[in-house]
Amino acid sequence: MGQARLVGSTASTPVGAETHGMEQKLGRMIRGAAVAAGFALALTACGGSDSGSGDSGSGDSTAASGSSLVIWADENRAGPIGDLAKQWGEENGVNVTVTQVSFDDMKDQYNQQAPNGQGPDIFLGANDWAGEFQTSGLIAPIDLGSNAENFAPTALEGFNVDGANYGVPVAVENVILFRNTDLAPNAPATINEMATTGLQVQSEGKTQFPIGLQVGDKGDAYHAYPFYSAAGGYFFGGPNSEGQYDPNDLGVGKEGSLVFADAWAQLGSQGAIRATFTGDDLKNAWSAGQLPYWITGPWNASTVQESGVPFVAEPVPGWEGVSAKSVPIVGAQGFYLNQNSTNRTTAQAFLDATMNTEFMTSIYEADPRPPAWIPSQEAAANDPIMKAITEYGEGGFPNLPWAEMGVVYEEVGLAQQRILGGADPKATMEEARANIESRTG
Repeated sequence: MGQARLVGSTASTPVGAETHGMEQKLGRMIRGAAVAAGFALALTACGGSDSGSGDSGSGDSTAASGSSLVIWADENRAGPIGDLAKQWGEENGVNVTVTQVSFDDMKDQYNQQAPNGQGPDIFLGANDWAGEFQTSGLIAPIDLGSNAENFAPTALEGFNVDGANYGVPVAVENVILFRNTDLAPNAPATINEMATTGLQVQSEGKTQFPIGLQVGDKGDAYHAYPFYSAAGGYFFGGPNSEGQYDPNDLGVGKEGSLVFADAWAQLGSQGAIRATFTGDDLKNAWSAGQLPYWITGPWNASTVQESGVPFVAEPVPGWEGVSAKSVPIVGAQGFYLNQNSTNRTTAQAFLDATMNTEFMTSIYEADPRPPAWIPSQEAAANDPIMKAITEYGEGGFPNLPWAEMGVVYEEVGLAQQRILGGADPKATMEEARANIESRTG
């Protein structure tokens, strides 16, 4: 696992986060039997025996004393996870290893190791990995028990594959509009007004990017979804009364998507958004105070705050003359359970121990993204960026963990890129629909 590092040792401060007073709080975070035992950090892959065999757990699972667990987490959240793992392991007689793995490398490393019976028992990843991993038989269902009601509905939907839950959500994320109040003092009533102001700022030589939305050579349907939804466009129909979406109701190529395509083409012809806009370009422009608007998410919150640029965070407005409201795509991150783990009952018991407000809040503090755990959203409400992102994400479209979603992202993104370059809007969007249908059967 290359440069992976172990955290949770009593000899040093956990990597990637401050302790946040966790030593005093952890006693209240533990669920399961209290069995005194030492805490060992032995680097093993899905190691140890588990008398609970391969059951996925019932929400009140009990750890098997003498067993072991391996958990993968990114550098920011390995600290609080290591704190909980240390205390929980000592109380339950379980040897717990928390291994630091880059979030960007997590999926590939797991794909390489898990089919061979290696890798972690538990790992923290993005919800849109769930469909691929479930199809490959690499993850097991997770029982949230009565705690399911404490999670944001979009987060739960993001880990739902074929009616089963495959994650313990810890965070949600979606884009928001950051407005530089020096360059754009007034909140735009419409996207059209935003384009007018941005083009005026450009004409004054104060920006190269009238509307800061990343596109690139393959397009970016995720970041552009507020513009798409504001035209009445959708990817898949729903939700129904049970919060589920219909994979057979494809919105690409239907009326709302065609309204979007025409309006999007106008932004391209005006030069308000160009296919050449990239994330790094926009990040640098914002930091230099040369970007009036930036549509991005919590992963860039620190850049926004540390730049010193005066700003507000607010929803992306709608289109002039269109009644639809803009909504973002809401992704989630959470814990997965390895299908091939020999310690699945013990792993479920550890996951049970994560489902409480103090731990979930500590995860938010270590890596600020809106908490998926509803009781922890109160802590995030004190941050105006996180509050705005959370509120805008309510009622958003979940980043469904379906194979079809990846195809939609690719085809709609390419269509958007081509339309900005001058391709016929209606024909291009209809072609995207045909491509999606041919690729998904």
